[in-house]
Amino acid sequence: MKGFGTLLLLFIGPAVASSTDDSRDEFWPELDTYINLNTAARLRLLGAFRNNQQGESWHGDFGAFIDVALKPVFRRELRQREDVFDKRFLSFQSGFRYISRLGAGPPYLEHRWIVELTARYPLPGHFILSDRNRGEFRFISKMPFAPRYRNKFQLEKDFRMGDLVYTPYLSTELFYDTRYDAWVRNRYSAGVQFPVGGHVVFQPYYLRQNQSRSSPVHVNAFGLELEFYF
Repeated sequence: MKGFGTLLLLFIGPAVASSTDDSRDEFWPELDTYINLNTAARLRLLGAFRNNQQGESWHGDFGAFIDVALKPVFRRELRQREDVFDKRFLSFQSGFRYISRLGAGPPYLEHRWIVELTARYPLPGHFILSDRNRGEFRFISKMPFAPRYRNKFQLEKDFRMGDLVYTPYLSTELFYDTRYDAWVRNRYSAGVQFPVGGHVVFQPYYLRQNQSRSSPVHVNAFGLELEFYF
């Protein structure tokens, strides 16, 4: 755990130190509910919010998705976990998100269709590397059709404390926006997943976002995710 903590400080230290006047602090609470449909498919229901602490405005993000875990043909399971999606090398997700401004500020409404494929790889030292490729088909009010591609890498490792298995992680994500034909945004995040009982996961994280085509240029977000599994 000591080595992972050192890597974490190296990861988020420059982001914290580079905070400028053109930055904003936000709070991102999120509730996810996963409902198993069978041994390899589940329904995911999403309710997320973003709070601009300076302007006291909120965005609401609501969605529904189908997750499918693809069974390995020639390889064994990735690791020993109860959740099948933590054990499979490939998973697929497709769904819809509805995003709207809930508080003060100009109106904003977005309908977003999503399709994504995530590959996971075992690394030395029992680390897991995941590569998520997501396509987003965005319909934003009073704006042209705005497809976007997102590529996210995440490095994680399981640690055991008695019967508790918790998972710290680091991630980085790039956004390609077809409206500008450019990579316009990147994110860096660090967090940890804590299971609470057999059906709940608590996940606090810190995220740093940098963007070139919108304001503010930098966002520092503290997120709290609560996940229920049925």
